[in-house]
Amino acid sequence: MAVRLARRLVLLSLLWWVISGGGAWVWGLPVILVTALVMPTSGAARLRPLALVTFLPLALWLALRGGVQVAALACRPRLAPATRVIDYPWRHLPEGPGRLFMASLINLLPGTLTLRLTPDTLRIHVLQMNARTRPELERLEARVARLFTQRIVPPDEELR
Repeated sequence: MAVRLARRLVLLSLLWWVISGGGAWVWGLPVILVTALVMPTSGAARLRPLALVTFLPLALWLALRGGVQVAALACRPRLAPATRVIDYPWRHLPEGPGRLFMASLINLLPGTLTLRLTPDTLRIHVLQMNARTRPELERLEARVARLFTQRIVPPDEELR
């Protein structure tokens, strides 16, 4: 029990450090402690530590790229954003913590917002829709599935 709590505290602290840029510990520590204590103890959603370490650079890159995209749209008012609301069908993640993690991760990326999480789809508002949006979402879902030790099933059809 103590080892599990210590592991949760370390992982949540690392996640907070990445999200907050290494600051705001006055708010972070109470949130980390409460979260670690109330997290479900089910083994079905265990994070793989090595997968988490390899996932962090991707999350930082996505946040940076999204920030640049939003800044470009703000600096060039003549450039009209191609906003869309899309329904992304789940391909790799079963119901549970992995889907919630992906929905939350999308909210952290500038230019995207999770609107609704259902058993079949994730409804997302996209600020700048393009041909790469759906394939990028599928790659992100596959990476999140690897975080939660889920078996990844190849898509049965090509994304449009």
